[in-house]
Amino acid sequence: MQQKKCELILGIDLEGVNLALIESGIQLDVDRVTEIGAVMWDCRRQQPVQFLSELINEPDHLPISEELTELTGIDDEMLNRWAHTKQTIPLVLSRLKEMMETADYCMAHNAHQYDLPMLGAMFERYGMKMPEKIWIDTLDDIEYPRKITHKNMAGLEHAHGFINPFPHRAVTDVLSMLKIASNYDFDRMAKLAASPKIMLVATLDAPNWRNRDEVDDFNRVKNKVSKARFRWDAGQKRWTKKVHKVLFDENKLNLDFDFTIENELF
Repeated sequence: MQQKKCELILGIDLEGVNLALIESGIQLDVDRVTEIGAVMWDCRRQQPVQFLSELINEPDHLPISEELTELTGIDDEMLNRWAHTKQTIPLVLSRLKEMMETADYCMAHNAHQYDLPMLGAMFERYGMKMPEKIWIDTLDDIEYPRKITHKNMAGLEHAHGFINPFPHRAVTDVLSMLKIASNYDFDRMAKLAASPKIMLVATLDAPNWRNRDEVDDFNRVKNKVSKARFRWDAGQKRWTKKVHKVLFDENKLNLDFDFTIENELF
């Protein structure tokens, strides 16, 4: 099947109140959305052409902590005055759905770990079906220069020469994300996004620690594995890396040490 060309991309960002995001990840039974930002991006013009920016006050959201308010600027008083409630939230989702259906691809930063599941659960809560789209994740689907090692939004903004004056607000985070992405090839991002991922496991057996030659060989390979940005899995005691399968198929991994492919992830 021929890859669809990127003409319109819908950038999406959600702000939310989460029970234990850092410790445990999202918990869709209790985590709720407090703001939706979406921007339709014309890839040919390199310009935004349509906006959606709405505060959301879901009736069963967890208490908003002072720490979260300090981060986002969103508090209960703001939601009570300006946010959509249970009666009008479906109208917001309907408009977002129309934008998603118009776009060739959706885009979010850390999409698969946050925005995509959070948004899908929200559509489901209101009895609506979210359009099926390929999501470009700017955390994983952009081939950044190797010198860019910090891939949070603040780090990427700095690396691309600007500062977001309103961080952690949905629509401004989307605009920042799209500004960063506009430096790269959108069609290439889409190809990576459509590719499944595979798990690579470095072949790195422990040496005889009393044999200096074996130890030296081991350390040379270990250094290569580390430079290739494999990560140490302490639980299974091995070095692993998740990569797009298309990079393996294109022979672009350039790994000069032995490894195995464990499985296809998604």
